[in-house]
Amino acid sequence: MSSPARRCLSHSTPSAPSASPSPPGAPPRRGGSRRRAAEFCQLAQFVAEVLAGHRAPTHLRPCLAHRAYLLLVRRAGTYGCAQRPRVRSTRLSFPAPGVAEISSVVDCGRRHRALALRVDSTEHVWLCTHIETDTGP
Repeated sequence: MSSPARRCLSHSTPSAPSASPSPPGAPPRRGGSRRRAAEFCQLAQFVAEVLAGHRAPTHLRPCLAHRAYLLLVRRAGTYGCAQRPRVRSTRLSFPAPGVAEISSVVDCGRRHRALALRVDSTEHVWLCTHIETDTGP
């Protein structure tokens, strides 16, 4: 059984019709990979839920590199939200082919938190390789 995180980052996930398909690792194009952008936003939401203590880090293990997973486990629960966090805004950038950077603002009730993810394209999936938060090292 595959996890929601595994499904959300798969290159083989069917995307919305476009004039021509994007190669794996290519940045979203207008009218093209809106679905991929939504999947990155969903990943940010899942990571925020782990950081707030509302989701187990093991749920995201399939789409995290070992170092990113250890960092997430170490920071799990540090957002300290009584309510489930909500990603309010997300910015995507593609600094190189096969690399995406995700910056999000997370609403934790009385406080907003910062979250940044680096996601690299591997053979068949996008793999989160680094996580940065405003909660310290």
